[in-house]
Parts: sequence; C-alpha cells; structure tokens
Amino acid sequence: MADLQSQSFRGPSGHRALGKYILAGIIGALSACLAISVLTPATTLALSDLGPGSADGVFAVQANLGAGVYGLYLIDTKNQTMLLYRYGGLHSRGLSLLSARSFRYDRQLLDFNSGKPSPDEVRELIEAARKAPEAGSPPEAPE
Repeated sequence: MADLQSQSFRGPSGHRALGKYILAGIIGALSACLAISVLTPATTLALSDLGPGSADGVFAVQANLGAGVYGLYLIDTKNQTMLLYRYGGLHSRGLSLLSARSFRYDRQLLDFNSGKPSPDEVRELIEAARKAPEAGSPPEAPE
C-alpha cells in the first residue's frame, strides 16, 4: 500500500512530475530575478560630492548594456559633454570608450527626431482648447 501511495504522488511517469515542479521553480526564480533587474533604478553618483580632488559637475551613471556587458556614463555638466564607457563582454580587454558627444547645441533644438504630434501641433491644440468654452460650464452672462 505504501508503494501505491508513492506512485500516485509521483504520477504515472515517475520522475516527470518531479521534473515539472523543479522546472516551474527555476522559471519562477528567473522571472523574479528579471523583475528585480528591470525595476531596480540605475545608480547615479555625483562625483563632485566626493570631496576635495573630485571633478566639479561630473556625474557617473552605471548601466547594464547586455549580458555580462556593463556601461558607465560620465556626464560633465560644466563642459556639456557625455561619454559612454564599456566594461565586459566577449573579447573585452578592460574599459573602452564607446561614445563621446557634446550636448551644448542639442539643448538648443526645439524639434528634432520627435514624432507626431510635433511641439508646434501640441501648442496649437493647447491654444485651441483654451479658446473653446468648457463643456458643461454655464454660459457667461451678458454685461
């Protein structure tokens, strides 16, 4: 009778039922790790807060660029530049500079690589909404 109970718990295929539970546990653990990594914000460090000898107005932001590949953004607000460094990955040898860019003139752009509606179209919609009488409001009394 004890042998019959152990077979009914494991199911007709024996180890297959146990394997399904293990696989479900592994999938659950991986899902939890993925949710934690997506919901955890990137760490920002203001290097100017480190005290004497630190660069004024330089911020460091870490990023995960891929599996085993990490990034470090350096943002220099004084010189208005941004740099991206990579560490790790296949055939990687230490830290390497991926990109550098000045954002001095980018900040003066009003409409670049923006989809619909454009900033001008949004302005027109807002102005039209302000001019139209509100629905449900009582009409203004004549003076």
